[in-house]
Amino acid sequence: MEIWIHRNGAFAGRFSESDIREKIAVGSFSSTDLAWNEAKSAWQPISEFLAALPAASKPTASETASSEAVKESGGNQEPKTVPPRSTPPPLPSTPVAAAGPPPLPTVSPSGAPILPGQPPAGETIWSPYMAILGSLFLSPTFGGFIIWRNWLKMRRRRRALMAAPWFWLGFIVVGLVFYSPNGLSFLIWMLYTVAWIAFSAFPQIRYVDTTFKREKARWGFPLLAAVGLWILGFVVFQIVTPGTKKTLEPSPEQPTTTTTTQLSQSHDRVFTAEELRDVYKSSVLEVRTTWTEKKSAFNKKENGASGTGVLLYNDSEYGLVATNWHVVESSEAMTGDYKCGIRFSHDKDFADCLVVARAKNEVDLALLLVRLEGKWTPNQFPIRPLDQIKEGEACIAIGNALGEGLSITSGIISRFDKIKEETLIRTSTPVSPGNSGGPLILNRGGALAGIVTLQSRITNVQNVNFATPAQYLLDKEIWEFQGDQPQAEQLLDKAIAQATKK
Repeated sequence: MEIWIHRNGAFAGRFSESDIREKIAVGSFSSTDLAWNEAKSAWQPISEFLAALPAASKPTASETASSEAVKESGGNQEPKTVPPRSTPPPLPSTPVAAAGPPPLPTVSPSGAPILPGQPPAGETIWSPYMAILGSLFLSPTFGGFIIWRNWLKMRRRRRALMAAPWFWLGFIVVGLVFYSPNGLSFLIWMLYTVAWIAFSAFPQIRYVDTTFKREKARWGFPLLAAVGLWILGFVVFQIVTPGTKKTLEPSPEQPTTTTTTQLSQSHDRVFTAEELRDVYKSSVLEVRTTWTEKKSAFNKKENGASGTGVLLYNDSEYGLVATNWHVVESSEAMTGDYKCGIRFSHDKDFADCLVVARAKNEVDLALLLVRLEGKWTPNQFPIRPLDQIKEGEACIAIGNALGEGLSITSGIISRFDKIKEETLIRTSTPVSPGNSGGPLILNRGGALAGIVTLQSRITNVQNVNFATPAQYLLDKEIWEFQGDQPQAEQLLDKAIAQATKK
């Protein structure tokens, strides 16, 4: 039985079992040298090869006689050449010529041979299970790199070439989701992840479980890498993604000069609509809210509302704005990205504001807190109690009708309606969607009578609209503040004190 031997990266020849054992005994061969014969399908270390052979049999009489004859002839007799029976298979992943010895196995830098599918001594791979787990929180790009690296470490070049495109394709999918976050992009992300797990990650898991030593798969470093990348991505997302400010800091570089103009020493003076417009144009503002709604599992829609606000009180840093709750209330289907902004008549852009309070008992009122920027002089409305408002009085409404900017309409106080526990002011002043939250101003004294709230929804009814009495704004007991809002509460206290002083 001929046995092929590879030693120190070179083909050493073909030997019998007894010759190999003798050479091992004298130190010519090492137990780590590779051996193969036609009964084996792969190269093995000599120690494992010999251990798998049956116990050596004693030489026959003819073999003994032939050996003695060689010795008597002085050892000059040439041994008979034994024709080769067959060519052993090449080492995996290595081409072999049609004739001649098989290709030499790879040798590590330390001199020890490396068997196919096994890393050098002491080398480990990263757990493919960790690749899948990390990809669920990051992206298949993370797991694709681990799978690609593992195949290279295990010297499976062909499989590494098949795993590399999954890694590079992952960057395209991540970029698509980042720059176009819609339902289709997330569907592509999910399908790509499932396909990568099925066709790239699971084949490596099967290979590691059946061929590679599973205890050489390490979890620690890829787990730390996944956590670190997730934290880094979260921080970057918070930095580059604009969001609603939780607090409004004062702007000392642009202090606001506040003066209150007294319209008249007498509450009985009647102002024209033009005069009221000029006085209060800096105290009425546009309100706009936006948010994201989830229409289906993979479809999100940007939504929002437009309305009007009334500057209730301001100091040198902050302004307290009154509006309707239904203007700033977000939809129940909201998924996030809620923003509320306001724009004064002298401003070009909307400024961020906070919804700080909501009225109780289903009263449709809300308070907003805004940081004032720029030097301008808003005028604060004197508030007329409900019992001092008369039916038939002339009035005007200023509002952001249809979300197209501030406009003015005029009418009269029609009557007072009791709806549940709340009294509403009915007026013939025309209003439209977008007027909600705006002021209903009496021509007599230029006082604030109410906050425009709704219009009649009965078909073919004209100029039947309603306003919430402005005196409700001064009742601190009806307000439910959203968390700790010291600036807003202080401004409300000042507004109440100013409105009630004699």
